[in-house]
Amino acid sequence: MASTSEVMHYYEQIAPLTERMLVLARDRHWGELPPLEEQQSSMVDRLKEIEPLESLDESQVARKYQLLVWINGCQAEIYSILMPQLRELGKTIKSLASQQLLMKTYGGPNGPVS
Repeated sequence: MASTSEVMHYYEQIAPLTERMLVLARDRHWGELPPLEEQQSSMVDRLKEIEPLESLDESQVARKYQLLVWINGCQAEIYSILMPQLRELGKTIKSLASQQLLMKTYGGPNGPVS
C-alpha cells in the first residue's frame, strides 16, 4: 500500500480544479475563474515548497505524470479560450481611453467647452 503523499494530494486536487476552470472558460463564466485560479496558484506555490522534500515511488511518479499531462492540456485549452477574450478586452479598454481623451480634449461631459 502506498504511503500518503502530500505532493500527490496536491496534484490530485489541482487536476479537477483545473478541469472545473476549463468548464467555466468554455461556458464563458469569467467571473467565477479568478477565485479558482487563486486557489490553484496557492496549491502550486505549496507544491514548489514541498515537492523537493518528498520522494515519490514509481507508481506515484507515473500518476503524477498522468495528472500533469491532464492539467497541462486543460491549461492549454483555457489559454486558447481566454487569449482572444483578453485581446478583445484590451481593444475595448484602448477604445474607451481614446474616447475619454477625445471628450476631455474637444468637449463633452467633464471636457472643455468652446
